[in-house]
Amino acid sequence: MIAPCAVALLGLLGTSSIRELQETQDRGAAVADLLAARCTRCHSPGSDTPKATRHWADARDLAGTVQNEDLIVAGEPDRSNLYLAVSFEDMPPPDSGVAPLSDNEKALIADWIREGARLPATPEAEPVSAGLEAEPAIAGAEAHGRGWMQHPLVRWVSHFHPMIVHFPVALLVSSLIAEVLARRSNSSGLRAAASFCLALGALSAVPSAALGWLLAEHTSHHGRELFLHRWLGTATVVVSLVTLWLGRGRPGLRLALLLVVAGLVSATGHLGATMSYGADWLQWPR
Repeated sequence: MIAPCAVALLGLLGTSSIRELQETQDRGAAVADLLAARCTRCHSPGSDTPKATRHWADARDLAGTVQNEDLIVAGEPDRSNLYLAVSFEDMPPPDSGVAPLSDNEKALIADWIREGARLPATPEAEPVSAGLEAEPAIAGAEAHGRGWMQHPLVRWVSHFHPMIVHFPVALLVSSLIAEVLARRSNSSGLRAAASFCLALGALSAVPSAALGWLLAEHTSHHGRELFLHRWLGTATVVVSLVTLWLGRGRPGLRLALLLVVAGLVSATGHLGATMSYGADWLQWPR
């Protein structure tokens, strides 16, 4: 009596596992259709948007998308750039003419990744094996950052970073130019202008960098470029304030520090532009 019951139980478990696998594969098919319909305009070989195809060449190729570790970390939607981009509505971008994904569509992608990012079954292929086992990940903004930094008001305030960051950038570079010209012409007016630009640029860099750190908690960007951008921006603030404090009455030291500040501003700005527009944004036309 025990043996037939055991066989029946195993049969039920096997049927349940097959059903679950079929459901996850059906979910993979739904994700494939969703990405092909909503993302192909920018992410396809025929796209004229180099930034879009730099890390995701073809939205119609679900297998290639799954294999791209920059896009998908199976079992962990909160570490998968694809989910983060649609969750924070970085994709589709506002100027793409494509509506943002609905909450149900975002949840579909999150569930699909959480269950292993399995590919849909095909008639010619065997069912895809189970994906990575992982503890349920916290989806959405709660996974990317926690506490007060995820408050809607904080997120809104962080959006001012791109608006004000160019203010200290222009002032700090202008300070170096005015300092160089003042040393060549011995002009007290240019020297005063250099001091004014340095003071205003260094002080305005503080809120700019702070908003940048907040914005990083609400964007799909992450990795080496964001890490360097954040810390080079922080270094720019520190060196600018040091220049403002130690450069008084020391023209040689101030000029040297202003050169360092200009280098930091250039490197930080380059990384910010790369994240926003792609490394080939200023590529020479062929």
